[in-house]
Amino acid sequence: MTTPDGMPPQDPDELGPAAVLGQPTEEALNRGALQERAVRGVTWTMIHTVIAIPVAFVVNLLIARVLGAADYGRLAFLTALMEFVSGLLASGFGAAVMQFGSKAHAAGRTQEVAALLSKWQGFRVLFAMPILSLVVVFATDVSPAAIAVAVVFGVVLPSTLDGAAACLGIENKTAAGAKITLITSLVTQAAVVAVLLLVGTPEAVWFTRLIVSGVAIAMCLIPISKAYRRAVLRPTLPRQLPPGFLRFAVLMGASGVVGGLVTSRSEIFVMNAIATPAAVGIFALAFGLSSHVFAPAQAFLGPLIPAISGLREVDSAAVQPAFRRVMRVGSTVVGLLCAGVIAPLAALVPSLYGAEFAQAAPVVVALSISAGLVTCFNPVYAFVTSRLSGGSILKANLVALALDLGLAFALIPSIGVWGAVIANAAGALTTLSILLRLELRQLGLRVVDLLTDTVPVLHGSVVAAVAFFASEGVGVPPLVRAIALGLLGTAAYLGGVRLLRSGLTPTDAEVLSRGLPAPVRPVGGIVVRLITGRVAA
Repeated sequence: MTTPDGMPPQDPDELGPAAVLGQPTEEALNRGALQERAVRGVTWTMIHTVIAIPVAFVVNLLIARVLGAADYGRLAFLTALMEFVSGLLASGFGAAVMQFGSKAHAAGRTQEVAALLSKWQGFRVLFAMPILSLVVVFATDVSPAAIAVAVVFGVVLPSTLDGAAACLGIENKTAAGAKITLITSLVTQAAVVAVLLLVGTPEAVWFTRLIVSGVAIAMCLIPISKAYRRAVLRPTLPRQLPPGFLRFAVLMGASGVVGGLVTSRSEIFVMNAIATPAAVGIFALAFGLSSHVFAPAQAFLGPLIPAISGLREVDSAAVQPAFRRVMRVGSTVVGLLCAGVIAPLAALVPSLYGAEFAQAAPVVVALSISAGLVTCFNPVYAFVTSRLSGGSILKANLVALALDLGLAFALIPSIGVWGAVIANAAGALTTLSILLRLELRQLGLRVVDLLTDTVPVLHGSVVAAVAFFASEGVGVPPLVRAIALGLLGTAAYLGGVRLLRSGLTPTDAEVLSRGLPAPVRPVGGIVVRLITGRVAA
């Protein structure tokens, strides 16, 4: 059981002598505890996104207005570069720590987890930190003082404390992590606005995000267990790792880098070389807006990864029903966002961002539908990862990357931004198609089962596309058009859920409603009932 804020009722600092011996303790988690913590983690992460995303949207609007398309593209390039290098250096080891640590913690082997965290910190400090520092130094053209501040707060501090953030996932304290992330995001946006208005350069905005995010990682030390906190603060050499750990880390590191190129805005690297700066800015804006639309649904995945890993350790028979529930819930939430948000947002792009970004409106629709499908099916990654199948993920990502880059280089010179859109969508959906096929086989499920569970996202995508393109040229003010599209799209989606008998089952609805915090339960309960249309799984 957990308290309403998602924290365990007992003192997490007192693990007892059994924990020191690495034996199962009262901290060992059963199926119910894993589900409850996962639901609370998802709920608080969604609360964070519901609050933070509108703020981020407004700040992003201000950034685009102040910087313009070319400098906005420069900011996107710097951000993508740092994401790529960070993933290259740490994604594999981090994924392995999360998987092996989650399994060990769920079984109560706390000494094993503590040792793993210390080795993770040693890897970050000895290997990742120096290389990331060099990227910051050589990728920017600013004063030495600014670079020094960015390195200290944006690289050194996160590298020395990052194990605390990983520990929130390992302990299934993702609700506490979401609260920290909410505070961090609001402070970051306030700092970005101040720097944007005072300095007004893409490098300054980039540095500000690095610095605030780095400082905020220290907050993750507060909710984690004392034994794990000590481990994070005492890095050791990354040697004598658990059997299979290194192989899994290498495979996940390679697949993480390749997958990051496939699913993120990697097309910006190609466009930066062969397209105009304005085209880069338009694609970056559309990609960013599509990410904002589905941030609430993407909140579903973060708490899911450690929860599924722990579930496979303590109750493997429950994995197949969990997969189907995750698909139903994800599809239903994403479908609602597709139908009610994509078309209105795209309709407002020219008015909000100015004529310089007017061409981004239909691009927002296309990228958002693609992002919706990816978000819906993305939880398959958590299930494949929980089986430690790093090789399967790497192979899928390599196939997808080859297709992505091939299409990007072939299409961007001739059709510009739309070439990047096609390449991005094709690559991301290829990865997920391969992984879904493998996971369905492992779970003994049919393709028709998956299609049945994901009808809502397909329905919502059709509603979004038809609504936007059918309403183009209608002689009404943009705001009126956007409001009408939002209302009609939502109504069409909810009606379709009932007509098609899709959406959530009563059991799904009960699980979600039980995990809602008390302040949002009345409104949240109404929404859950509206998207419940199935009789049974």
